[in-house]
Order: sequence, then C-alpha cells, then structure tokens
Amino acid sequence: MRLTSLSIANHSRVTDFRIDVRRHLVLVGTNESGKSSILRCLDLVLGKSTADLYATVTAADIREPQLPFTIAVELENDGMHTCMRFEAALDADGETVHISRTMGDDGHVVTAADLARIGWVYLSDSFPSNRETQHEIVDELLETVQLEQEEAVFEAVADQYARLLHSSPALLALRKRIADALTSALPMRCNPNNLMFVPGSKLNRNPFSDVHLQLRMHGKQRGLWEQSGGLRSIYTVALYDLLDEHVHIVGVDEPETHLHPTSQRNLARLLKEGASQKILATHSPDIIGEFEPDQIVVVRANGGVVQPRRDFLSEDDKLLLHMWVRDRLEPLTAEHVIVVEGVTDRALVEHCANVTGRNLDAHGVVLLEAGGCREMPAWQRVFGEHGFRVPLTQLVDEDAQGDLAHQYHVRAGELESKLVFVSHVDLEAEYIRALGVDLAYEALSQSNLFRPAETKSLRTARQQGTLNESMLADFCRMRANKTRAVLAVLPRISAKRARRIDSVQRLLTSVIGLA
Repeated sequence: MRLTSLSIANHSRVTDFRIDVRRHLVLVGTNESGKSSILRCLDLVLGKSTADLYATVTAADIREPQLPFTIAVELENDGMHTCMRFEAALDADGETVHISRTMGDDGHVVTAADLARIGWVYLSDSFPSNRETQHEIVDELLETVQLEQEEAVFEAVADQYARLLHSSPALLALRKRIADALTSALPMRCNPNNLMFVPGSKLNRNPFSDVHLQLRMHGKQRGLWEQSGGLRSIYTVALYDLLDEHVHIVGVDEPETHLHPTSQRNLARLLKEGASQKILATHSPDIIGEFEPDQIVVVRANGGVVQPRRDFLSEDDKLLLHMWVRDRLEPLTAEHVIVVEGVTDRALVEHCANVTGRNLDAHGVVLLEAGGCREMPAWQRVFGEHGFRVPLTQLVDEDAQGDLAHQYHVRAGELESKLVFVSHVDLEAEYIRALGVDLAYEALSQSNLFRPAETKSLRTARQQGTLNESMLADFCRMRANKTRAVLAVLPRISAKRARRIDSVQRLLTSVIGLA
C-alpha cells in the first residue's frame, strides 16, 4: 500500500494544491510555511479514529466557512487504486463541525479495519520522546514472533512466576495490609487470600506482556528508549521498517531533531531505503540530499506548493544538486535566486548589495555560485518551469554569453531579457574600472594577502608609468590571485564605486530595485 496523490482544499493554513506522491515525499519550506500542517492533514484522512477527528478538527481549520475543508488521497496496492476523501463542513452556527471520511468507488465510511490495512503511522516532531509510541513499536514487533514449540516453556514460566507471587511472604504481608484497608472501606471483611498478584503475561495470555528492549553500549545496559533523543529517532524509524507487514506509509515531522549531521545522513539512508513509503517534513539539507530531486516538494510561506516534473534532471544534474543541497537549503524556498560563476563573484555581488542598502537576505534573495559557466544550464533546469520554479537571475563573463544566447535562442545583446547579465570582459575588469588604477593598485599592494614579490610586476609598471586597468585586471584574474584580489579590494568599494560596477548594478536593480 502506498500513497500516489494528495490534494487539500480550503484549509486555513495551507494553500489549495494537488500533487503526485512518488516513491517518497519530502516537504521543504520555511517555518510556518505549512509543511507540518500537510502531515497533520494526512493523519486526518489516513490515521485518526472518528473520535479523534472530532476532537482535533475545529472551525479554525476551515478557511472559507461556507465551503468544506477537504483532503483527497489516492492509494495504490498491487496495481489496484482506491480513493479516500475527508470532508469537514461548518454548521449554520459557524461552530459545529460535521466530518465525513469515505473511501472506494462505493463511498463507504472508513472503518478501523480500513485504516489498519492502509498501515499509516504518524511520528510528530515530539516522537523521539513519545513513550506510548516507543512501547507500541516493541509490542508490535513481539506480536510478529511465532513461538511454536517454545510457547509451552513460556507458559510454564508464567505459571511458576504466578505461584511465586502468591507464596511470597513479603507479598502476603502486603496483601494483608491491602485487605485491612479494603475491610475498613467496605461493609464486609476482605480475606487476603482473595487478593492475588497476577503477572501480565498470564493475565493477557501474552508471554511478552510488559517486556522491554534494552541495548548494551559502552559497557552499560540501558533501555533502548533511554538513549539520547537523536538516537531514539533512529531506533524508531529503523524498527518501524521491520513492521513491513503492518506499516506501509510513515509520516515523520522533522526527523533530524537532536541529531548531529552525520547521524542525520545515517537516518536519511534509513528513511530512503526502508520498505515503507516515507512522507517527511524537514529543514535538513543532509536528509533532503539523500532523496531523488523529483521527490522534493517546496511549500512556500506566501502561498503555493511547488512540485517539479518527474525526472526533470539528468543524472549529471542530480549529482550537481546533491552536492549543492548538502550545504544549502535556502534556494529552494527563496523569493529569488542569483547564480554567479564562482565564489569571488559571489563575494563581490554580496558586498555591492550590502553597501548600496540592498541586503539580499532582507529581500529573500539567495546568492549561489555555479562552479563555472558550464554549470549554468543545470541551474536553469533546477529552478526553471519544470523544476522548483524559483525566479532565477544569472551573472556571467563575456566569454560565456555566446553559449547562453544560443541556449536561450536570442542574440547576445538580448540576454538581459532572459535575466542573464554579462560582465565585460569579466568582473575583474569591471571592479578595476570602478576603482581606477591608483586605488586598485593601492588596495592590492598594501594588502597583507600578497607578498611584495607577488606584486613586484605591478610596482615596476607603476614606477615606469605604464600601469593600466588591463594589467591590473590580468593580475586579479590569475587563478592564484583571484580570491585574494577580490578580498583585497572589497574594503575600497564604497556604495558610489559599487554602482560603477556596471553588470552588478544592473543585476541588483533588476532583482531588488534602485538603491
């Protein structure tokens, strides 16, 4: 049994949407974007009892009072498809909620047996410390054990334990005290021989009643659930996947809570590779990076749920995204993404934005380095109309404009209509031009980032009166100098000089506006 589609309408905290659910579903978004609300909606339709539904859903969950709040899912099991529908509608008094939950072509009311067959488990963000959940897992695992010939042995042990409880002098004394207390409270005398302590294994006909699971670590034996919160998360997920006959779909809210990044990656592999389908809400790049890109759905705080097209990236693109998302999650949830070629370009654009009063974070803009102009097309696919649909602006050097113009089917001079800005010849040439020869030379020669021997050629040219912008730009764009050069000049780039860096100024004006 697995989930194949989900739609929600008229919920007070989630914009109306419909998405496909693939092998797994990973919900990504900022705080208060609605990720957890979507998980709770799934719990309403797939998990909660009828009594719990009425205890959970209130008028505050319904956005438009005159319309019903609905959740619809499609499930697939061995090629057979079935639909489930949850509906909550307000009475005329505006407070009373009427709830229905149906499934199948006949629209029959969902029963407890139907819910058991679906096999949904919801682990909220408090699940690492939920003792009820912990004991349920161990009890369900023990229920899968077939004792066969061993059953008689366990029954004999239970009988022996019961006899020991009855014959114990210490417990007899306790029974007498209890009998005296009951006699004083009742209009009859209570005989201590009529009171019995009975082991749960005998009372419930379950040899594993109240059996606990412990783990020996570092020479000490402790209950499995007495470990750290992070380890409890891993244990819970790992054990639920052993219940593959009963548990088919697992919803987990923020599974990364309390976990070190290395443990987050271990947990992500458990989640991905387990037999059950996983529906996750997470902030962890380490967890997101383990899943296929087309299994990621972005929930935006300002409304809207964005799902990329199935198989929208090539295998090379997937590798690039996997390497990038391990470090940064923000671009998926950004208002706008600026992609530049390298780390020095990123440092310069960020500095120019700050000194001109256009802080990128304040405007929801994320700056990302592509790792070279050849990687630019991959980012177009990641954030484009078939991907995560985040507005994308690019900054490239002049030597890349021909290829990009060909890809966009425009002339080189028309690239800005596609939000591609070109530095002429490159950013090094532009920031040297903005600083001027004297100030640029002073910044480089006085910086502790360069040894005197490294700037000797510039010093000689300066003494001879031949130093010019081209020579300084050539020095700054050398591979060994590139990063140090931009760090050396940044303190000299004021707001006035930042506006002279033409391609950066045009880009920032396009994305944020004039400063």
